[in-house]
Amino acid sequence: MARIWRSMLYVPANVPRFVEKSATAGADAILLDLEDSVPHERKAEARAALATAIPIARAGGSEVLVRVNRPLRLAVGDIEAAVAAGADGILLTKVLGPDHVQLACELLTGHMRIIPMVETAAALRSLHEIARASPRVAGLLIGAEDLAAECGAAADDEIIAMAKRQMVLAAVAAGVAPLGTLGTVADYKDAEKVRALVARSKRAGLVGASCIHPSLVPILNEGFSPSAAELDLARRQLAAGEEAAREGRGSFVVDGLMVDEPILIRARRILAQAGEG
Repeated sequence: MARIWRSMLYVPANVPRFVEKSATAGADAILLDLEDSVPHERKAEARAALATAIPIARAGGSEVLVRVNRPLRLAVGDIEAAVAAGADGILLTKVLGPDHVQLACELLTGHMRIIPMVETAAALRSLHEIARASPRVAGLLIGAEDLAAECGAAADDEIIAMAKRQMVLAAVAAGVAPLGTLGTVADYKDAEKVRALVARSKRAGLVGASCIHPSLVPILNEGFSPSAAELDLARRQLAAGEEAAREGRGSFVVDGLMVDEPILIRARRILAQAGEG
């Protein structure tokens, strides 16, 4: 599994005050945006700003990725600027399929990674191939707003959630991070609603999400991290598993529930997320 970014904060690359504030937001990743949050007439300016924006955004310890544009004539220049400025990776928007990912990866250097954003119904058919298109693929995202617009649906409708559930399976099969939530965090002022959504998304296998407002970063960080109760249970399950193994037993009971190897795999993953084991 690729590194997990619990929180990814979108910041328009051409707005210096937002870039400066992003360094103190505590996000695992800053997503410097050249796409939807930047007007067409300001895109060249935003691209040029990457050279100064990336080190500023990285100053707080976050990794920095760049969301690039479509069509190709814009994307190539965006990617080249991201590479030159030292970005940790890119978000590739409106992915067509695995060939699209592979072509973009030809422009990347060093340890740069790529997150393909699947935003069309046609591309959904290639989720597994997209996830495996390159060793640089670190995670998958569904572009809910674009996909919903194409489908004539709401971004928080079950049809979009279904696509995200399919994406989880494709990402896990490829060993990359399934990213996003089962709904939308556009209403960032309703913190309790977002907390509930993150909890539901975590239960569905999603491991981190993007947001457009820094107030959501601590909610994402907390919600996608193992809770104290989860860590305690995982430690006790593994301890009981070691004792059972010494006695030649493959299954046993902890807190009244049966535990066997699949449960222990989950327990190890929970502790690994917390830097244990």
